[in-house]
Amino acid sequence: MGDVNQKIFLKKMIPEVEGPIIEIGSKDYGNTSSFRDFYTGNEYIGTDQEAGKGVDVVIDLMTTIHPLKENYFELGISCSVLEHCSKPWIMADNISRLIKQNGKLYLSIPWVWRYHPYPDDYYRFSYKAIPILFSGFQWGDSYYSTNVEEEIFRIDGGGGSISRS
Repeated sequence: MGDVNQKIFLKKMIPEVEGPIIEIGSKDYGNTSSFRDFYTGNEYIGTDQEAGKGVDVVIDLMTTIHPLKENYFELGISCSVLEHCSKPWIMADNISRLIKQNGKLYLSIPWVWRYHPYPDDYYRFSYKAIPILFSGFQWGDSYYSTNVEEEIFRIDGGGGSISRS
């Protein structure tokens, strides 16, 4: 689940996907936009640490990827999740294991945001930290957005989003 700018950016950058999609942190809390609705023709698996609307598989990706298939997903989506992980380097490794070679990862993480526990709130990452956590991906341009609809800016110097090498 994501905010309006995350959905706008995803539609722009990855309008179509040929293959299965996994969303990490898919539970609907009633205040976010569904990515599932955008990719209706794809196999779409929503994951979260607890059951709820939008969750197909309850899993803690800091401990395992099973029963999910390794190197299976064409696209991984994770918005506003990594800051809630007590061991984000393990989470990053497990997410990377799920995405197939040349697959894509759409990742959004708050850089500046209030404390918001679920189950807790541990980290903030700069755009330079993401390629270190997800070193198996080839990174393109980085962007940041505000909470104003369609206010999305490219960060000069690269660092940011798109396909696995």
